[in-house]
Amino acid sequence: MARCDLCPHHCVLKEGQTGFCHQRMNKEGSIVLKDYGAITSLSLDPIEKKPLYHFYPETQMLSVGSYGCNMKCPFCQNYTISQDRGSSIQVHTTPKKLVEVALDLKKKGILVLRLLIMNH
Repeated sequence: MARCDLCPHHCVLKEGQTGFCHQRMNKEGSIVLKDYGAITSLSLDPIEKKPLYHFYPETQMLSVGSYGCNMKCPFCQNYTISQDRGSSIQVHTTPKKLVEVALDLKKKGILVLRLLIMNH
């Protein structure tokens, strides 16, 4: 058994069991991130679509996200992705590669990177 203390659920997990968030699991007695590098949502959107439209009007932003969340808010605009258990993964990447993509886009005038973090 291992206890995950990342969120208020404090999941106590048996070997191989996944927590409430669907992201973390007990692997050999340690809590590990199951979705590290797994991208389920990657899009280039007008910033007006996001709650940051006051910062850089008329620009685009790169939105990046993965599956799983420690809450189940039915009104969440990302509810389907947040409650997914990994079936919606589009691509695997590394933080370094994601930074390279963002920096390349920044050279083209895309100013903001938004990481979609589902854990509250």
